[in-house]
Amino acid sequence: MKHSTYNALRNLLGACLLGLCWCISAQPVSTAEQFRLTSWTVERAAPADIWALAQGGDGFLWLGTGTGLYRFDGARFERYEPSPGEGFRSMDITALSMLPDGSLWIGFFYGGASVLKAGHVTHYTDRDGFPTGMVIAFAQAGDGSLWAASRGGLARFDGRHWQTIGSDWGYPAKRADWVMADSEGTLWVTTGDQLMFLRKGSHRFESTSERVDPDAVLAQASDGTLWLSDGLHGTRALPGLSAAHPSPDLKQPLARTSFARSKRLLFDHDGHLWGSDAERGGVYRVSSPSRLAGGRSLQPADIDGVFNHDSGLPSDVAVPLLEDREGTLWAGTNLGLSSFHLNKVRVPANTKAVPAASSELVASDVGQIWMASGGSLLRATAQDAEVISQGLPHIDAALYAADNTLWLVGYDCLGRMVNGRFVPLELPVAGKLVTVRAIASDRQGGLWASFADNGLYHWDQNHWTRVDQGPGLDAMTPSALALDASGRLWAGYPENRILSIDGQVRQVFGPAQGLHVGNIATIDTSAGDLLVGGDGGLARLRQGRFESLAITEPQVLAGVSGIVRTDRGDVWINGSRGVMHIDADAFHKGFGGGYRAAYELYDYHDGLPGIALQASPVSTAAADSLGRIWFNTNQGVAWIDPARLHRNPIAPPVFIQGLTAGDRSYTNPQSLRLPQHTSNVRLDYTATSLAIPDRVRFRYKLDGVDNQWQDSGTRREAFYSNLGPGKYRFHVTAANDDGIWNDQDASIDFSIAPQFFQTSWFRLLCIAAGLLLIAALYLWWLRLMSGRIRLRLEERTRERERIARELHDTLLQGVQGLLLRLQALVAGLPADDRQRGALDAAIVQARDMLVEGRDKIVALRGADQGRGQLTQSIHAIGEELASTYGTPFRVSMSGVEKPLCPPACDEVVEIVREAMRNAFIHANAKLIKVDISYQPQSLRIAVRDDGRGIQASTIRQGRRDGHWGLVGMHERAEKLGATLTIRRGELGGTDVVLAIPGHVVFDPRLFGRRPMG
Repeated sequence: MKHSTYNALRNLLGACLLGLCWCISAQPVSTAEQFRLTSWTVERAAPADIWALAQGGDGFLWLGTGTGLYRFDGARFERYEPSPGEGFRSMDITALSMLPDGSLWIGFFYGGASVLKAGHVTHYTDRDGFPTGMVIAFAQAGDGSLWAASRGGLARFDGRHWQTIGSDWGYPAKRADWVMADSEGTLWVTTGDQLMFLRKGSHRFESTSERVDPDAVLAQASDGTLWLSDGLHGTRALPGLSAAHPSPDLKQPLARTSFARSKRLLFDHDGHLWGSDAERGGVYRVSSPSRLAGGRSLQPADIDGVFNHDSGLPSDVAVPLLEDREGTLWAGTNLGLSSFHLNKVRVPANTKAVPAASSELVASDVGQIWMASGGSLLRATAQDAEVISQGLPHIDAALYAADNTLWLVGYDCLGRMVNGRFVPLELPVAGKLVTVRAIASDRQGGLWASFADNGLYHWDQNHWTRVDQGPGLDAMTPSALALDASGRLWAGYPENRILSIDGQVRQVFGPAQGLHVGNIATIDTSAGDLLVGGDGGLARLRQGRFESLAITEPQVLAGVSGIVRTDRGDVWINGSRGVMHIDADAFHKGFGGGYRAAYELYDYHDGLPGIALQASPVSTAAADSLGRIWFNTNQGVAWIDPARLHRNPIAPPVFIQGLTAGDRSYTNPQSLRLPQHTSNVRLDYTATSLAIPDRVRFRYKLDGVDNQWQDSGTRREAFYSNLGPGKYRFHVTAANDDGIWNDQDASIDFSIAPQFFQTSWFRLLCIAAGLLLIAALYLWWLRLMSGRIRLRLEERTRERERIARELHDTLLQGVQGLLLRLQALVAGLPADDRQRGALDAAIVQARDMLVEGRDKIVALRGADQGRGQLTQSIHAIGEELASTYGTPFRVSMSGVEKPLCPPACDEVVEIVREAMRNAFIHANAKLIKVDISYQPQSLRIAVRDDGRGIQASTIRQGRRDGHWGLVGMHERAEKLGATLTIRRGELGGTDVVLAIPGHVVFDPRLFGRRPMG
């Protein structure tokens, strides 16, 4: 047996109620061609007394009503209010016409016309040449001129002026009931008693042989045939009538009774005829008007579908008809507005053939759809469902087996159809009322069936055998059964359990193997792999593990009870949110890898009655031989023809309608500057896709706030809070019912004025104040630390002075006295005494020690005297050394003397002291000079002598052996960041040059800093 045979075994559809019509407002209506009727009544804010309809290039639907002009975007009705000084003379509007240039012409019940263009309204009355009386219709002729039909006559607009047409144009009537321009540019007018025409380019009307009643209306079919409806012969075609042939070629006499008369006529893009019924009320539809092409009057029997108040129309009083650019038909009534949208999901046309009870579908191996409903067996045709057999038991499920046997399952009932009659099969659980939970057929003609509370059984055409399901499952009842191409049985259970039975080999899969679809409702093996659907999603078995299908909106993939895979690899899924279609490529990518598959959803908006039937013994989806996909729902059987699906290619224009900030609202804003204190805004937007407005999706973004687009679903407003001052740009775009996004978003710029504390200058002031505060705190801390340091220095100075004073008064004076006594003793010794030389040497050494001690005491006392007074300190040190060693000393200064930083000055004095001491002791100089130079950014001090000069080896090594004075000088200079240079003088002797940066040595106040102390 071919593999396709086994595929058909699983393509079963569960019980459902067929033929349910949704006949309330905004609900699907079941007709011959499955149109969805949606109505907006006055209770839903729709205007009443709608007498004219028009659509602009921006997609808005305009309504001319007895209470004014309205605009409709599919979700909200908006009354149009002209600008001040341009108000309408009347609110009772009876005619509308939208011209290609975007101008909307408006006709009134009391006469006169207005034109709305670029937001401004211009009015025309009888003083401007426009006739009096109710305006009925406008039409634009081939030469671009505009014509108006009114009770007061026929008028023509040449672009600047209106002219009432009379005998000079060959027009004899004082009224015009209808005006229309055909596809050839000929203008047709009904005058109240005859049909006249004006050839393109002519200025003379001509008569036809057709006589008409008052209020006659016209329309032209797609084949060019004119149609007319009046009170004489009703609605009829005028075959052969044209400017070249002014008499119709009627094939038979016209009816004078029992005809259908129309207030308005319209041919849609598929060539179907629509009319607003003047006799019976409502709106009718004729799917094949070609049947009346000979000119026969339309009879009620010719009408395929009628929409009236009973079927959801707001009122039976319907007048204007319009087909919009997306193919949706609109009808205005005196109590609201209605739309007619061709459903993508269809139900069998002959609903009367199916009893009003649950029905089952099953696909045969050749793709024939059978329906078992209640006690009847039916077979689906292209548009119908014909009864094959009646008087059967109540049927709950059906199965078409591999041997072409049709099995029917009911409550406590299982049997097959043999020669047109039902033959029951004895059940394995005798004497009990049993329910079949799942059923499948194998290639040998046997049956696999699970019975509620009784487990799994197999029938081998002779006997029932209970199947061992293995540990943990034997007490459970499978909820889904399927066989794959190899004959292996797959059984699904509640709580994520799958059992495979291949002969004596059993394998159980569960959450540990990645199965997470909840209670399993359907299993599909038609493409060679295993798909499992349940109330929590859909999964695929690959290499011993299950992978879950990921889609863009995971919550939509729920309640899966039927799966169909097409020859192209596309997948159709029947679930609790509707019917889902996923193309082959996206479907395979959706398993693992982080990819989320895009999908198309078909639900009640598309004519699907209800949702997928749950807990069905068989799959609730199947394909027939015509390529249609059938679905079983809890309210009916329906099908989709993928090859004939109409998709809406028109991306919806997007508009920003308003902005609300606080208690102020701005209508149709372009660019706004919002006041201070604004932090919360609401933006209202819309898109004009009228096919299924409830399915229009939006996404928006606010520059400066949102990093990426925000998906708002079908909501038509955006909210932002806690906005700060600044400039913003808001973007919004939309997608139509088929997911076609508009690449051109709508945008608006707005800004929020800052409060004084939100301005840039205020921020700068705050920053400056903060910096000043930090500086003040820092300076306070410096002052505090300087005070503490000063106290410690003063204490140290007092202590050093005390020590120096005591050393001078005790040690030095005592040593000096001791030397004097020793000198006196030595002087009393004989000149040739051997000890005298040794004593003289000791006295000299003691005198040197005394001098060095005196230097140290001077340094100890002078370190804190005159702190910061460099010249005085150096002068005092020089005088002390000169008095000790007898070498002349001189100090010179250049530049403007500047106050010094005391700590730095101390270090400088110590370096200079050591340089001067070296010169006095070691240079054997005749003169020692200190040059002090105050420069703008530095202090330079040079200690010079004219003595014997420093040795080159000492300059290279930076010190003399056994002496550390030069090393100390270099260390102090490095600590200050100063430069110390020691070299031989140009005229002999030695130069010691110290250069200190000004910001280190000068008083900090010279550089804008507060001093330390």
